[in-house]
Amino acid sequence: MNNQQISVVMCVKNREDEIERALRSVKNQNGILEIIVVDGNSTDRTVEIARKYTDKIYSDEGKGLGYARYLGAKKARGKYIAYVDSDTELPKENILINMVKEMEQNGWVAIHAQLIDPRPNKNLWEYCENIHWESRFNHPGERRYIGTIVCVVKREIVLKYRFDPFMKYAAEDTEFWHRVGKVHKFGVSKKVAYHYHRASLKSFVKQRVWYGKGNARAMVKHRAWKLLVAPFGIMAYGILQALKCKKCIKCIPYYLVWGFALLYGTIAGLFELLNE
Repeated sequence: MNNQQISVVMCVKNREDEIERALRSVKNQNGILEIIVVDGNSTDRTVEIARKYTDKIYSDEGKGLGYARYLGAKKARGKYIAYVDSDTELPKENILINMVKEMEQNGWVAIHAQLIDPRPNKNLWEYCENIHWESRFNHPGERRYIGTIVCVVKREIVLKYRFDPFMKYAAEDTEFWHRVGKVHKFGVSKKVAYHYHRASLKSFVKQRVWYGKGNARAMVKHRAWKLLVAPFGIMAYGILQALKCKKCIKCIPYYLVWGFALLYGTIAGLFELLNE
């Protein structure tokens, strides 16, 4: 791969406590053409910190994640877009270049890193987040869905299929990969990045409610009313995992809280759409 074909896009809002670690790790990578930060109207020092690493900072004007991800790709000049979340850290082994090579070797249009949290588990929520990621996502190979936490995708794919601005909350990536996956292939890399989970009970619930609002928008957009039962699917999955895996037993409360928070967010999201 020729040098410097990767445009890193980081979509953020009020991440002053974590963005510097992520941007510093990106700066240490080879093959980076540019770093683009798309800010969601932060009210803290996020933008100030980002300016230490790039002058390519744009506002999503409060339009949400779907708009922000597409805006970053539109502004980019690289052949590849690397979406890197602000609560991550890239290892020093030039992970993004290696992910591109692996993606091209497999004939994929996108690839996602495996994720681990390098910190010791402080509580149940951190423990179960790690167990969940390990069991569901940390297996290299082709997938029907991937995320955008540490992900490389061909820019032409983002420009063609576009992240939908209607998907202003979470699930913007799931909805995007759903459309892309009808035509193209993508998967999970052998490479590993660090993901610092938000793992207090309060932050966990807040994030899952946010996922629920995204779930509501995907449901309405695709008339996929079966997504209304997704919260119950999460709870059932947790119970089944506990039956198969001894270390998963203590995670039953994690999946129950997830399910109820997702259900609340889905209902709240549907009411929000009725009022738009």
